[in-house]
Amino acid sequence: MHLRFIFGNCEVVAELDESKSPLTISAIRKCLPIKSVVNRWGDEIYFETPVKLAVEENSKEVVEEGDVAFWIPGKAICIFFGKTPISDDKIRPASAVNVFGKIKGGLEQLKDIKSGTKVVVQID
Repeated sequence: MHLRFIFGNCEVVAELDESKSPLTISAIRKCLPIKSVVNRWGDEIYFETPVKLAVEENSKEVVEEGDVAFWIPGKAICIFFGKTPISDDKIRPASAVNVFGKIKGGLEQLKDIKSGTKVVVQID
């Protein structure tokens, strides 16, 4: 399964890994399409969703460039395309996140997305 993230004229697609995070993906799928507003935190885009999830699944404190994850405390989907303000030599989210997919190209265009931009998430 793939998710398409639409930020105005910019679109990226994530390939989902159901073997790592089936509960997270199932919870997100039930809420699609998701419409929200982007926040930026360094080179991370995150946005609030109606998804309710309490299970830490495949939870990581260090992520890779291109990872798509769910941040339980903020009920937010996060896309990591570089370092956050608390990164050192590794990309670090604010707290552990459930990684459930990977962006398949076009990461560089995410650097132009600003806080306040509307986002739509749908099945691709």
